[in-house]
Amino acid sequence: MLRSVLIFPQLNDMFTINRIRQRYDDLYEHIAPHISLVFPFDNELTDETIIQVVTDIIKKQQQFKLRLTDVSGDPKQGYVWLVVDQGSKILTELHDALYAEPILNPYYRKDLPYQPHVTVAQGLSQLQAEQLLIELQNETYDLTATITEVAIEHILENSDSAVFTTICLGERDEN
Repeated sequence: MLRSVLIFPQLNDMFTINRIRQRYDDLYEHIAPHISLVFPFDNELTDETIIQVVTDIIKKQQQFKLRLTDVSGDPKQGYVWLVVDQGSKILTELHDALYAEPILNPYYRKDLPYQPHVTVAQGLSQLQAEQLLIELQNETYDLTATITEVAIEHILENSDSAVFTTICLGERDEN
């Protein structure tokens, strides 16, 4: 069964992001807006083993603020996303630390340079993605959230996300 490690940010304006996703994201009905830390992988390890490895990394991280203001994407592959500006460094560090773990390292996607983002469109033609990218770049976005937890999910055969655990981050560092 496929699993992944991700964050479901409780953004200050979920309406805007869901309005775009409902129209352009073919996974809209299957998974909430999210930021992937470990992309979908399939292995024989138990959920408990994966939970322990992820917890050992995540528990060291304090809660942090996230801000998305820019739009980017990969139009050739039919993707458009909102880029994480504030909080990007922390997300990249978590991503790298998770993939440094021996049980996750074999699933590291070297073909995908990691850019923390929330996908708003996928499954589009290149032309559709290019047009949407231009349209969305003409808008102003200031989406924020405080990240307090990381989730681990099963990806069901129908592509639904089934979160089987959440791991809380430490209290926010006010310094």
